[in-house]
Amino acid sequence: MNTIYDLITLDIQNEHDLEHDLEHSKQFSLPKIFDAEGDLSKRWYVYFSYRNPETGKLKRMKNIYGKANRFKTKAERYSALNLYKKRLL
Repeated sequence: MNTIYDLITLDIQNEHDLEHDLEHSKQFSLPKIFDAEGDLSKRWYVYFSYRNPETGKLKRMKNIYGKANRFKTKAERYSALNLYKKRLL
């Protein structure tokens, strides 16, 4: 007869195994916007990572700048970068 302790530890062990199973891992990270803390003199971009099938590790992709850095206001840059981010999703 199983005790409560046996049932709990079995569930925890299975959960731990699932966390490290690469077949269930995400193939891509969510795209994020780098806004240089609002500094318009620096380049803003969207970035994300993908899972390399050979190593199984996430690898950072090249930054996506597009034409966002041509805009002179924060709102315009956020608008452009959010569009790139939505297209990636």
